[in-house]
Amino acid sequence: MSRTTLTLEQRIEVAPSAVFHAFTNSTALREWLCDAAMVTPRQDGRLHLWWASGYHATGDFTKVVPGERISFTWQGKGEPAPTRVRVALRPDGDGTIVELVHKGVGSGKKWAGAAAAIQRGWETGLDNLRSVLETGHDLRFTRRPMLGILPDALTPETAARLGVPTDKGILLGGVVEGMGAAGAGLQQGDVIVRIGEAKTRDWAGLQTALSGHQAGDEVEVTYYRGAEKAKAQMTLSARPLDEPPATPAALSAAVAAAGEDFLGRLSAAFDGVEDARARRRPAEKEWSADEVLCHLIASERATHHFIDQLAGAQEPWTDDWTGNPDIAHVGLLAVFPTSGGLLKELRRNRAETWAILAALPDEFVARKGSYWRMAYGLIEGRLHDEEHLAQAKAALAAE
Repeated sequence: MSRTTLTLEQRIEVAPSAVFHAFTNSTALREWLCDAAMVTPRQDGRLHLWWASGYHATGDFTKVVPGERISFTWQGKGEPAPTRVRVALRPDGDGTIVELVHKGVGSGKKWAGAAAAIQRGWETGLDNLRSVLETGHDLRFTRRPMLGILPDALTPETAARLGVPTDKGILLGGVVEGMGAAGAGLQQGDVIVRIGEAKTRDWAGLQTALSGHQAGDEVEVTYYRGAEKAKAQMTLSARPLDEPPATPAALSAAVAAAGEDFLGRLSAAFDGVEDARARRRPAEKEWSADEVLCHLIASERATHHFIDQLAGAQEPWTDDWTGNPDIAHVGLLAVFPTSGGLLKELRRNRAETWAILAALPDEFVARKGSYWRMAYGLIEGRLHDEEHLAQAKAALAAE
């Protein structure tokens, strides 16, 4: 069997040390190449990479020279034999020439499609690496079309309450007006189970279903509304991208301004409401208004943890997010027996977030992929706030 050597080159306007970090840090690898990673970048250290599509690769580091070279073996899913990858970094003015050589790719029937897939993967990966390091934009995210939904956790209990005959799908906590899902007639409580021919059993499945599409494409969406299965034609929406503030101080100020506005409207919703009413659940499996406040507090505390881990380039990979567990509410409700106490605790946690953002170190801001991802997520958190403000108001208004 003949062997093929794939050679690719990319110039990136950052120092070699930044490119080296992108190839040898688990958090950084997720930001441009794969969806999950675990690496030990030293001689004979291990490499594990995973994609939402189901493809994965493992290997051993065979040479690691900081800022200059990384070599490792590569065994991809479905590939009949291990191959070898060498990444050389060459300074070029203020930038770096990245040369990636992938050796040992076979030919013939056993390797049918694999060589082309490997080359395509590295080409798109290196293009995204340049974008992430130079601008912070992960092209897999910025070019991905949107449904315009606010996803929620679908548990067996939630499925039973909604009358949906499956707990595998994408539960809509709400839809965004003017975007694809709303235009197709979908609404809060619907569960999307298929887009085109692709099943959407979880968030990874949804990402895979959208991976071959772009904004403006029309797709068929299969969903449950209660026990009834239905289909709708949906036009995929473009992702609105407002560039986040470039400095920690500006980011903190922007997040604080939006947060103060939200906290004011949230507090107003509880004005004159008796504590007993705020703690009453509208239905057996639905949150009370106070439990919505608990969720917002738990989410803010999780944000502190997320920022801390991301700033330290030590973000752990976990299974798909399933929402804050209700057990966190028990402790908050016990410590803060009134809505007023919960609102004060939420405000305190928000103020802590704003202070953390203002103090972000320069070296973190210089890692544009991590900074952009964090900043964009915090700005987009307004959608999460509005969804739960509406939920709290509905709980208070329920008879």
